[in-house]
Amino acid sequence: MAKKRTDLKIPYGIMDFRRLRSEGYYYVDKTEYLAQIEARDSFIFFVRPRRFGKSLFLSMMESYYDLNQKKDFKKLFGDLWIGKHPTENANRFMTLKLDFSKVGGTGEALQESFEKHVATMLDEFVFRYSEHYDHTFKASFPGKTAEEKIAAVTARSKTIGIPLYLIIDEYDNFTNQMIRATGVTDYREITHGAGFYRNWFKKFKGEFDRIFMTGVSPVTLDDLTSGFNIAANLTLDSDFNAALGFSETEVRQMYRNFKGMGAFKSGDPEEIVNSIKPWYDGYCFAEEKVGAECVFNSDMTLYHLKHLVAKGEPPKNMVDANIKTDYEKLKTISDLQRAVFKMEPLEALPMTEQAVAKGGVQFPLVESFPAEAIIKPANFRSLFFYYGLLSMAGRKMGTTIYAVPNACVEKQIYGYLRDRYFPPTKSFLDWDDAAQSFAYEGKWREFFELVSKNFKETTPIRGGIDGEVRMQGYFQCEMGHLPQFITCPELEMSHGNCDFFLFPERTYYGDVPHSYIVEFKYLKKGAKKAEQEAQRAGGIKQLKNYAKDKKVPGLAKGTTLHLILVQYRGPAMSNCELVAEKKF
Repeated sequence: MAKKRTDLKIPYGIMDFRRLRSEGYYYVDKTEYLAQIEARDSFIFFVRPRRFGKSLFLSMMESYYDLNQKKDFKKLFGDLWIGKHPTENANRFMTLKLDFSKVGGTGEALQESFEKHVATMLDEFVFRYSEHYDHTFKASFPGKTAEEKIAAVTARSKTIGIPLYLIIDEYDNFTNQMIRATGVTDYREITHGAGFYRNWFKKFKGEFDRIFMTGVSPVTLDDLTSGFNIAANLTLDSDFNAALGFSETEVRQMYRNFKGMGAFKSGDPEEIVNSIKPWYDGYCFAEEKVGAECVFNSDMTLYHLKHLVAKGEPPKNMVDANIKTDYEKLKTISDLQRAVFKMEPLEALPMTEQAVAKGGVQFPLVESFPAEAIIKPANFRSLFFYYGLLSMAGRKMGTTIYAVPNACVEKQIYGYLRDRYFPPTKSFLDWDDAAQSFAYEGKWREFFELVSKNFKETTPIRGGIDGEVRMQGYFQCEMGHLPQFITCPELEMSHGNCDFFLFPERTYYGDVPHSYIVEFKYLKKGAKKAEQEAQRAGGIKQLKNYAKDKKVPGLAKGTTLHLILVQYRGPAMSNCELVAEKKF
């Protein structure tokens, strides 16, 4: 008998499909993608950012294809899509699952760790399928090397006529760690020539009937496919855009289902989902789906829902503390980009900083690349997309625009910027007070005067960045740290892009009575007064034009909207004025 709705539990952090289905956890049905995967290829690569449900998806695959779980098929899959439309491969395989997040180290230690993990999982494999092995085989198996074990298992599979399915989670984990820690030298050793990693994938290719591999970046594919066979890469395939994460339809249904459970007694699920969209939605992985289908980060959505059911209100911090490791990844690749590339001042801003400064960036996305080619700009830029720091957001002049997907990622970026722009000894107490008055009392002049003072005191960031570019990065940091607002940089409005639109973060700060459209203008230190006046006139015209945009009433609803022009001449603020204001 199916669990009653009131018995459902939120699967936050649950990666075991059997446990999820057996213990009454809610499940967003992704089983339809199994049939699509089978129709594509026998060897599959599929890359997604962290915290998108990859491990649960692989666990679901394992339960579906494992012949030992055939007796539980109805219990696990009966009410799901694949249970109603089973394929001929259901419960047909002996499955081996490897998780390379458990492998680490460099040099010989890495190889030892890798082979120990493979050997351990093969021991567990033989134990699970012991009925298919005689006593002699099982008695001799523990003393074999990992290479001998894989050969013995695959040979036995052919003899008894039972196919093998290999599932690999985080296939790129230790190679990415190695790149961050030691550069590309050690990586070349394990992926080229007789490198053990490449040799192992040659073995996998020849012995398994089907292979499905996931990771967070395609950084090793070019090295592996020559020895592994050409595999299908479904990462950018439009049919699989929502295979992981949650579609908006799935999120709305989930919140409707949980309304009334626990402390979640009040609030319109539709309005709640609308309020979390700016935080957790915005990911698009296929050009054909740009503007048509975005997906929510599943872990972050469940984090919010769990708090709502437990406390009756959303979490005060909309960004889950568990994503701190994602911040470290941002810091690592951004710092590496600064160190490796020799660029013009604007280009010295890492990709995420460019994206928040300009509202988006354009570059050719590379589907796969070897680690030794990571220093090529096109390859390195692509990492920001695969890590989930940028997402497909539009097209311009035939090229895809990549933008920061949501406020959750923006907060990580702004944290990185603050670390770079401000000395660690600096106190933010004055800033916090000014931000509070800016949000609740409409004291915009005091806030921007403090921002200007701080700007003059900051040390220029590495790369020789100064002037307008440095000012852009700095103000991204200042605006992005205002907790009371959703900060929209370079928002497209009335055939232009305003520098900032700030409207209340209504989950916890719905009582904020002010919103702002801010336009920054910059001139070199020696600019003449006539230049500043011409610039001022242009800025005023832009602000008034932005205020006519049809999005404004919805974003500024319930607030007084202030149009603010800020002008800089060199490092000093030369003008800060209220152009107009209107109550919505």
